[in-house]
Amino acid sequence: MTSLYIARHGETQWNREGRLQGWTDAALTERGKAQAKSLGKRLKYISPKKAYISPLGRVKMTADIALDDLSIQVEEDERLKEINLGEWEGLKSKEAERRDPELYRKAIEEPHKYDPPWGEDYFDVKERVLEAVEDVLSKNVGENVLIVSHGVASKSILSHIEGRPMKNLREPPHLRECSLSHVRFEDGFEKLEEGEIIQFGDTEHLKSLDRGDHR
Repeated sequence: MTSLYIARHGETQWNREGRLQGWTDAALTERGKAQAKSLGKRLKYISPKKAYISPLGRVKMTADIALDDLSIQVEEDERLKEINLGEWEGLKSKEAERRDPELYRKAIEEPHKYDPPWGEDYFDVKERVLEAVEDVLSKNVGENVLIVSHGVASKSILSHIEGRPMKNLREPPHLRECSLSHVRFEDGFEKLEEGEIIQFGDTEHLKSLDRGDHR
């Protein structure tokens, strides 16, 4: 059996401010660091053989904290980066909506029709992320393997395994910061479509933070 675990990075300052990040980085907040620490406690029970991560700083910091007590190899992969949002990066969501109302509407309501003049569309992200995941699983048949990435990138993987059409990509469930998803492949790994989603964006390990306990 092969198990794929997918984690999203912790909360950043731009997440808190409602700014669009894409390929631009913002530092983790103290809450984001606490989320990563809680994720790490859960990963101890999973014992992944290897971790593959986006090279963006917010993911690297999340992985550094979460994997601090685990002696596993970590490999960066450019294909696991978040969607490139071009000229929207750094803008608050409302600012992007006022600037490009129709394009923003497509991004949120009709992702299959989102066609920006810069950056990437959702199909671009899906293509490169799925290629990365297939490579990861092919190299780790029969193992527990971890990917640490971003919201849209991670949702693209899980939606593909679900068979969810692109037009429904933005529909719930949503992936919270430092959520953990689990996909199981019973007979090793041949293709992503054969995966069974055991957990989709699970946040059980973050409950103490939601209660205000940041220890």
